[in-house]
Amino acid sequence: MKFIACSGYYATGSSAVTDLFTEFDNVCSLGMYEYRFLHDPDGISDLEYNLVENNNRHNTSDAIKRYIKLAANAKKNGYGTYDIFEDEFEKATEAFIDDITELKTKTWWNKDRLDKGRLFCFIDRVYSYTKRLFRGELKTEIRYSMLTDREPAYYSAVDEETFLKAVRKYVDRLFDFANKNKLPYVMVDQIVPPTNTKRYLRYFNDIKVIVTERDPRDIFLLERNEWKWGVIPVKDVKEYVEWFRITRRYSNPADEDKSRVLRIQFEDLIYNYEETSARVIGFVGIDPSHHTAPKSCFDPAKSIRNTNVAKRYPGCEEELKYIESELKEYLYDFDRYAE
Repeated sequence: MKFIACSGYYATGSSAVTDLFTEFDNVCSLGMYEYRFLHDPDGISDLEYNLVENNNRHNTSDAIKRYIKLAANAKKNGYGTYDIFEDEFEKATEAFIDDITELKTKTWWNKDRLDKGRLFCFIDRVYSYTKRLFRGELKTEIRYSMLTDREPAYYSAVDEETFLKAVRKYVDRLFDFANKNKLPYVMVDQIVPPTNTKRYLRYFNDIKVIVTERDPRDIFLLERNEWKWGVIPVKDVKEYVEWFRITRRYSNPADEDKSRVLRIQFEDLIYNYEETSARVIGFVGIDPSHHTAPKSCFDPAKSIRNTNVAKRYPGCEEELKYIESELKEYLYDFDRYAE
């Protein structure tokens, strides 16, 4: 099974890539939802950092427990995303934790108590003090907690290759289960971020990643006037420009594996559809004969309506001029296709 992943920076049109590959008869498309458990906070990458790169007696166990919590919440509150894995998700996650854990026992430390909230901390301290008082142990170093012999702890000092092998096994198991028809390709949305791709490619046996970028003027206008998601700061154009720069700063395209990561412009898929789609398909390595339903999901004639939208919003000229002056390298040359 080979992975195809689309990625972007919010509203950059990565779903166009998902839609394009949904039109193939040999691709299992899971593009309706995002799967970010590899790179979200407390996800696999954070777990690797705490197990392999910054291992110590406390943060390793804590990081494993944080990932278990993230996985549980992703399944419970994932808006349908993880339901496709059914109970295989819990089974695969448990097996993965077993693969990276060398000792599972029951110990606790102060952060375990803090994680349970202020009320628990207060009650637990009262419990400890009362028990010491009645046992005549106030002048000793003895401490008690309701977590004793109840709090699970995970200890591990596995090396990088052991960890990566476990992650690849975990990822393959999950998506092989979701790929009900056992098609040779599976399309997954946002499983790899657009930054630091070199780190995340190691989590797959076989993957191709397509990262999309989009004209910053259209993102600004569409978010402010139509989408209104609240994720992108658009009330102040200067804040927007700074946000745009920061989120692209660590893309590091010069340092990534260009045989496995392709960066394209969303607008090229629309204004130069034939050439760009052929480039994307060739990059992935799929025989074009499997493109059996072209333009049924991604139709450039429809998507063009959400490009070069400045004319729809008069009165934003000064803000657009500021974006054009500050983000020149990201502007798309719409004039090339003007009639």
